Amino acid sequence: MNARMLVALGLLVAALVASDLVLPGPAAAADPPTHLLASAEEREDGSWMLVATVTGGGAVQSQRTVEFLQIADFFGERFVPLGNAPTDAAGVASRLYKPTSNGLQRVVARYQTDGETVSSDVFEIQVSGAAPVLASEAPVLPTIQALAFPVGFAILILVWLALAAILLRAMFGIGRAATQDVPHSIPKGSGPVDPESTRTSSRE
Repeated sequence: MNARMLVALGLLVAALVASDLVLPGPAAAADPPTHLLASAEEREDGSWMLVATVTGGGAVQSQRTVEFLQIADFFGERFVPLGNAPTDAAGVASRLYKPTSNGLQRVVARYQTDGETVSSDVFEIQVSGAAPVLASEAPVLPTIQALAFPVGFAILILVWLALAAILLRAMFGIGRAATQDVPHSIPKGSGPVDPESTRTSSRE
């Protein structure tokens, strides 16, 4: 192999090395977005195991707090906290929930990451074996819902009665003041009494 071939081979190797340094390699794949999958499983004692799994985010989502919420319809849609649970090494968080009222309930899970709130899809559970906190007491929320209208109506009636009483007192007070301001009239034919005539009549 002569010197020219060696030089050409060297130039070829240098060109290949330079091309590897200049040309960009395959772009790194972007981190997948964070997702939250939630579900529930009923147990024999009537309680429910709420489970949420955090996926994506480009890292293991362990020791992160997941919040479970019930969507209640009470003077509008409101979120009632059911409790929090940390995720394990696989990104799974579970929380035991003991309902205090029967019926269809809607539940959602939430997860906070980098200032952003990730929510799961709303899922439903049909509760049929719930027991109130105290056997002799009804659940608080249905009781409040049942009493809200009659109590509010009674308060409104009392307010109107109080305003009516104040108005009547004011009207009677004005009438009495007007009556007291009118001077008493002197009967016709009456005049000053003569004390001398009174004495004469008494002697007779």
